[in-house]
Amino acid sequence: MTAARRQAPAAWERLRVVDSLRFAAALAVVGFHYTGRDSVAWSESVRDVFPFLSRFTIYGGFGPYLFFMISGFVILMSTWGRSVPSFVGSRIGRLYPAYWFAVVLTALVLVTNRSILADWDAVGLPGAALNLTMFQSAFGVPHLDGAFWTLWVELKFYLLLLGMALIGITRERMLALCLVWPVLGALAARWNSPLLTELLVPKYAPFFCIGILIYLLHREGWSAATGLLLAMNYCFALWVCAAHYIPWSVRVAGAPVSFRALVVLLTLCVAALAVATLTRVSRVDWRWLTFLGALTYPLYVIHQVSGWVLLNRLGTVLPAYAALTLVMALMLVLAYLVHRYVERPFGGRLRRAVERDLYRTPARREPIAGGHDGTVHPAGAGRSRPLPPLPSSRVPVERSGDLLDPVPPGPGRR
Repeated sequence: MTAARRQAPAAWERLRVVDSLRFAAALAVVGFHYTGRDSVAWSESVRDVFPFLSRFTIYGGFGPYLFFMISGFVILMSTWGRSVPSFVGSRIGRLYPAYWFAVVLTALVLVTNRSILADWDAVGLPGAALNLTMFQSAFGVPHLDGAFWTLWVELKFYLLLLGMALIGITRERMLALCLVWPVLGALAARWNSPLLTELLVPKYAPFFCIGILIYLLHREGWSAATGLLLAMNYCFALWVCAAHYIPWSVRVAGAPVSFRALVVLLTLCVAALAVATLTRVSRVDWRWLTFLGALTYPLYVIHQVSGWVLLNRLGTVLPAYAALTLVMALMLVLAYLVHRYVERPFGGRLRRAVERDLYRTPARREPIAGGHDGTVHPAGAGRSRPLPPLPSSRVPVERSGDLLDPVPPGPGRR
């Protein structure tokens, strides 16, 4: 381990290139939904509307897997050494404001465009209300917007890390997690255990583990155990590509993808995250990259249903590429407005409120010599102090981050 890796995290350092990777993944997903798969956006197959472009954007459906890798990296970075209330508050404050806006917007679009989309009849007002919780899948209720499926996967990963935080996050425990989690998930799928398969998400676990292991390399430097586990999870991810992603592409996108191309794409994603965090590239300090990263989450949660309806309307009066360019520009502008006027003013308030409430305990009676005095101490006097951060060998970071929000400060050197 180098001296630089042993230094405490620099509070001012930010992995801005990782922000740009998140934005690139979001654009890939948008491109896939608009031009890579058939949908109500166009009156004919996208392979007829965009015969050349669709050959590449069909691979944009791989974007969420890059999201999961980035999430494994930055969520572990932001969780290590911070208290449980702080972790829970940061996740709720980060995810819900923009998501609530997206649910309301999508519901309005579905209600007013039933001639184009029949999804509202399958969900209804009770289902839409349940969508506001982000736990609709647990109740068998469809997502108002198909893009919401990744948030359910993310929530399971957060719960897993929350469990790790309760017992204390250490390097050895995270290495054990990256060994056991994907294997148990694959076994659960083979045993046809729906509950374990749902909890262990075997189709996505290797990608989270890749991000976790790259963070351990970023934090601690190279080790044989970390390198071997990274190679193992890379192989697991290749298996997911062959066994799950290719059939999924045929079912959802309406066309198969090349396994060789997926190998190249997976390798590029792993290499890009490694270069962005383990090399001099991590020192790039271009603030506009973080601005792009800030647009990622709102763009992701608002673009699909609303974009399909706009493309359906505009496609009859504009050339396909003109309609596509206009709708993508509108989605980027709307994403900025959501970030500026929803996430920024309400996210921090919600985080602080949740964190403050989790730290708070009811006033209690304080014993005195020989017993109780029979009175309740003034407000605040009997409250427990905030819990200290969980055991860690490093200084906790200031902000949280995941695949859907700007990357927090991390260890390293300028």
